[in-house]
Amino acid sequence: MKEGIFMKTSRIIVTGRVQGVGFRYFTERIAKRMKLAGTVENKNDGSVEIVVQADDTTLRAFVEEVKEMPENPSAQVSDIQIVETFESEDMVKFRTIY
Repeated sequence: MKEGIFMKTSRIIVTGRVQGVGFRYFTERIAKRMKLAGTVENKNDGSVEIVVQADDTTLRAFVEEVKEMPENPSAQVSDIQIVETFESEDMVKFRTIY
C-alpha cells in the first residue's frame, strides 16, 4: 500500500479468453509488481473477477496492463468493466482465489 494516498477498493469484471490460459497467474504478477492488494478469481460465467485496492492513477495503469497482458499472448481480453468501487478494510496482499 502507498502511504498517504487514498486507496479505493474496486471490483473489476474481465471477459474474453481469460480462463484456462494463465490469466489469473499473470494478473497476480502484475498486481504484485505494482504493489497492489486484492484478489483474482474465475467466475462460473467464464469471466474473471478482480478486486483490487489502488488510487485512481494506479488503478488506470493496472487496468491497462491487464487489458494488454503482453506477457501472456494466450489470453485475449474482450471487455473490462469496473462494476463497483467501495470502501473496505485495507487488504494486505494480492492473491488468487481457487
